[in-house]
Amino acid sequence: MKKILSIIGIATFGTLFSQNIPFDKLYGNSDPTNYYLTHYPVTGSDGLDIKWYGGIRLQTSEALVQLLNNGNVGIGTTDPNSKLHVLKENTNNQNVVLGKFMASGPTGGSAMVSIGYHTTANLELNSGYTGSGFRYGSYGDFNIENDNNSASLGAINFVSNKKIQMAIMPNGNASLQGKFEAKEVKVTLTPTADFVFDEKYDLPKLEDVEKHIKEKKHLPEIASANVMEKEGVNVGEFQIKLLQKIEELTLYSIEQNKQIKSLQKENALLKAQSEKIEKIERQLEKLLSEKK
Repeated sequence: MKKILSIIGIATFGTLFSQNIPFDKLYGNSDPTNYYLTHYPVTGSDGLDIKWYGGIRLQTSEALVQLLNNGNVGIGTTDPNSKLHVLKENTNNQNVVLGKFMASGPTGGSAMVSIGYHTTANLELNSGYTGSGFRYGSYGDFNIENDNNSASLGAINFVSNKKIQMAIMPNGNASLQGKFEAKEVKVTLTPTADFVFDEKYDLPKLEDVEKHIKEKKHLPEIASANVMEKEGVNVGEFQIKLLQKIEELTLYSIEQNKQIKSLQKENALLKAQSEKIEKIERQLEKLLSEKK
């Protein structure tokens, strides 16, 4: 604000200063309290102090800066309705940049735009590396930060259609109202279900599994449909449980395959024995017929 006022004063009274006309306080409307131009001491320099009760307007051929008496500042508008109101007409389908915030320097650092209520929120853009490392993330990352230290308050919400459609909670949990679509989803969770293949693993008997299904109407160690509908499903844990059941099913299939092969061998042996018996029977029938 002081910078804007300084620019206004310098532009308005540039001629006065260029002529080096000394003054202590200039005022208008016969009111030296509410309409004045003066200066104030600054270490090693001098500051310009302007007060015009109704507001201050600075214009060029193509630019406009308006300061209202309610504290609103307008750039491109004479009627700003917020503390900073920037207005620019967009013509010919141009990409208009309404504001630019930049920081530079040999030591890097993070350039931040802080939008907060009681300093509880920051919109931050990492701009580079410092000797103490990145503030958050890595080079060029875009960070949205909520400075609230509460474990339960201070979510970052994404709102559309006047509803919170997605929220990221302080504990890292995220909620999404709607479908989630992605080309790939990676869930990291330990342990996996490979313990099923351990020699000491107690593989449930199929008879016990059958009994559980008849009584509970769902697989052992898998939540029922009612529980899933009420409490939801933890995707990572659910995937591991499904993998556990697949691995158990694999062990059942391996054992069943062994039994099938064993039965096939027994069947082949019985078939060979049956053929031998049939051959002997035919030979006996032949001998008996010859004796007659």
